[in-house]
Amino acid sequence: MWPFNKREKISGIKASVKMVEGIAEIDVRGQTCPGYLLAINKAVKVLDSGTQAKLLITYPPCGEDVKAWCREKNIEYISLVQGKDMWVINIKK
Repeated sequence: MWPFNKREKISGIKASVKMVEGIAEIDVRGQTCPGYLLAINKAVKVLDSGTQAKLLITYPPCGEDVKAWCREKNIEYISLVQGKDMWVINIKK
């Protein structure tokens, strides 16, 4: 059983974020649920409204998870592209 109430598990969740040609690239590759969504949420919170972001994800059910998260947070879900070893999801805050 995963100890959801363990603070040290949550505190280690983070995303690598960098700006590439005006688009925030949020890299959460290697993380699973719920960690990758928590990391994305934390990274997107600091972005200015109207900023586009590219999410780099390796967790298979990411498409539907991120769509639901976008609806909940009023963030535009633009597209999902499945690559060879990851998914790229484009969003706009």
